Amino acid sequence: MDNSLDLNMDSIVAEIKVNYDDIAGRSRAEAESWYRSNCEEMKATVLRHGETLRRTKEEINELNRVIQRLTAEVENAKCQNSKLEATVTQAEQQGEAALNDARCKLAGLEEALQKAKRDMACLLKEYQEVMNSKLGLDIEIATYRRLLEGEEHRLCEGVGAGNVCVSSCHGGVVCGDLCASGTAPAVTTSVCSAPCSDNVVVGTADAYGPCSGLGCSIVGSKRC
Repeated sequence: MDNSLDLNMDSIVAEIKVNYDDIAGRSRAEAESWYRSNCEEMKATVLRHGETLRRTKEEINELNRVIQRLTAEVENAKCQNSKLEATVTQAEQQGEAALNDARCKLAGLEEALQKAKRDMACLLKEYQEVMNSKLGLDIEIATYRRLLEGEEHRLCEGVGAGNVCVSSCHGGVVCGDLCASGTAPAVTTSVCSAPCSDNVVVGTADAYGPCSGLGCSIVGSKRC
């Protein structure tokens, strides 16, 4: 029995080579396909990221411009705020000064008003006193005129000496007894009853002494 085997190595190697080439071709094709797909994906990713990066850069530039504008506005607002604070401080100082000045002027006006009221009261009092004195003087003058006219008339008629006492006061006149010697009747006249401050005596020559001529009259005054 012949057990020896006759192996054809060339055919086996060729078959293995064919299988290997087939496997290698499929692997190469798969690798190339995977590479192409990965390259396409990477290119798309690169383009997408590039677009995103471009938009991001634009947004960053826009944000930088906004930041610069806002920074300028903030600086301007700070300057305006400083100016407004200075203006407010100055206005407060001026207002305080004006208020103090107004208070001083008000105090001065109030003091002047009180002084004017006091002066007015004094002037009114003096005016009242002057009016009272004027009224008293007018009454005294009228009384003296009547007494002098009566005295002249009596002297002209040859009536004897007579004495007249007139008491004057502020606001009125009180006439005393009018006396005549001889046959003339005594006359008493009362004008007012207020307290008197002055007495004025009106008489003829016989009341105060001899006269140089007939019908001479003397008017004298004395304070009570």
